[in-house]
Amino acid sequence: MKITNVRVLQLEGRARSGLALYEIERGGRPAGHVTPHRWTFTQIETDEGLTGLTHGGSAETKAAGRLIIGEDPTRIEYLWEKLYDALRPNVRPVALLDLALWDLQGKIENKPVYKLLGGPSRERIPAYAAMLGFSVEPEAAARASVEYIAKGFQALKWYLPCNELAGREGIERNVNLIRAVREAVGDDVRIMVDWLLSNPRANSVLYAIDLARRLEPFNPTWIEEPLPFDDLDSHVKLSRMTRIPLAFGEHFYTRWQIKQILDTGCATVIQPDPNAAGGITELRKIAALASTYGVILVPHANESSRNAVHFLFSQPERTCPLMEWGVRINHDVQYFWKDFYGPQNGYFELPDGPGFGYELDPEKIVRQVEL
Repeated sequence: MKITNVRVLQLEGRARSGLALYEIERGGRPAGHVTPHRWTFTQIETDEGLTGLTHGGSAETKAAGRLIIGEDPTRIEYLWEKLYDALRPNVRPVALLDLALWDLQGKIENKPVYKLLGGPSRERIPAYAAMLGFSVEPEAAARASVEYIAKGFQALKWYLPCNELAGREGIERNVNLIRAVREAVGDDVRIMVDWLLSNPRANSVLYAIDLARRLEPFNPTWIEEPLPFDDLDSHVKLSRMTRIPLAFGEHFYTRWQIKQILDTGCATVIQPDPNAAGGITELRKIAALASTYGVILVPHANESSRNAVHFLFSQPERTCPLMEWGVRINHDVQYFWKDFYGPQNGYFELPDGPGFGYELDPEKIVRQVEL
């Protein structure tokens, strides 16, 4: 079998609705703003008619794909090295092509990817509900939290609305949000706190320490990306001044960059994303590295949720105990698939189908452009 073509498809569907819409402003768009579903996909084709597919792609991915045309797609480790040697430090095209290769390998062997990786290591994985796009007004957040606990989730992630530029009033808004959620769900539910929404690049380490200390009474499971992601020295200072564990790493790529985090000792949780950090091939190496440091790996998994879950099912619970579930974003991200895969009663069950188990639905495509 040989690779004959790599295609990058830009798809547009019908208008977003329901949970695919955000209740807050996001990306310059006002709350509830309706646009069509628009996503890009990368597809690897072979001379035997089998294809590998993944979410994401660009002109760079298309160009990188030319490097593997004519190659045997089952030589995944070799192809990863070939792509990385040619493209570094630009890892994202490597990651996307790697994911498509694993999907293809699953179809060749008629097995789900988690079985190719040596799994399953367990029958189900607990999910935490990432509440990006829900209202961050305390009363509304409390109601949504109670709703999702009733759906079976035992962990929630909320996104702070304010950074240091909002001053003392902003700190109060942040604290009031987490206080309201904790009071609504009780002490047994895990609450993660993420700074993504508020742009942590504006935060100083002094501000992060102040806010972390004010959040400590609510017992967060972790605080995520509270500072500029590449400012490791500030993360070290913060980790020494708060008892809340730190989680970050979605913007770090490959085992070498992740090792920089691990060597500082400031992270309790690392969060590489398979569609950015180097695909499944590299994520396996990152997991092995994390386990030697005694650090938990919980992948950032919005666009890559259906890839990440296969990886997690191949890993021991001690290293990879739970998985992210972006509630609203997945109702957009998964629009073009024929099926919808998500947690049931707060747990991910073993996914079906060969490869990653997904397939594009032609009936949902209103417009298609090939890069």
